[in-house]
Amino acid sequence: MSAVTVERRDGIALVGLNRPEKLNAINDDVLDGLLDAVTRCGSAADVGAMVLFGHGRAFSAGGDIKAMDTMVERTFTVTIGKYMTVAAAFRACPRPIIAALHGHVLAGGFELACISDVRIAAAGTSFGLPDTPLGLSPTSGMTYLLPRIVGLGRALHLTLSAETFDAAEAERIGLVSRVVPADRLMAEAEAYARRLASYPRIGVVNTKSGFYGALDGDFAAATRAEHGAEVACFRDPEVRQRFRDFLGRKRR
Repeated sequence: MSAVTVERRDGIALVGLNRPEKLNAINDDVLDGLLDAVTRCGSAADVGAMVLFGHGRAFSAGGDIKAMDTMVERTFTVTIGKYMTVAAAFRACPRPIIAALHGHVLAGGFELACISDVRIAAAGTSFGLPDTPLGLSPTSGMTYLLPRIVGLGRALHLTLSAETFDAAEAERIGLVSRVVPADRLMAEAEAYARRLASYPRIGVVNTKSGFYGALDGDFAAATRAEHGAEVACFRDPEVRQRFRDFLGRKRR
């Protein structure tokens, strides 16, 4: 059984964590599968957006502590390196990645949610970063990402306190953009992804890269990048056809 499933249809890719009997605990097989899925789908012409989800009762309960306990430092170093590689691949992926969150979103699962571009949660989802009491520190770029998502003070509090919180609180602090009924989670996430996939690719690609690039630079650099990106969008034939279609509707 593959640790990560991939289904491509209707212009989107559904990427599923597939260790349901372990609440999708993350091991090397999951990390390798995610890297392969994001790399392949990110460059596929028939994929305009991705939905990351968990099979079974949880999105992910975090890293596989049982597997980690059997490692020596050399193998642990390799595994943590894979977390970092996956985080970089998510960020560099030209397609937007929507995380559909349910059940438990803990530790490494929380990190997977944060490296996704948009997060939608089912009502009743439980979030938390329980690693600090174990003596572990953040990975997957969390020290960079989480303060930018929820603010520095709250990021430190969530990480140090190891408190769990629900989907309503996750929405209140800006960790997720939407909370939906549990039985509607995948339908809502897929509809969102299909909507993004229906847009001209160049605008979506430039929007994602532009926002992330601006986080790493200053305002002047951001405006220069936006200028070039918008001109490239204007140059694209599909965009110009969208202009004509829009004007045609306005004239009717």
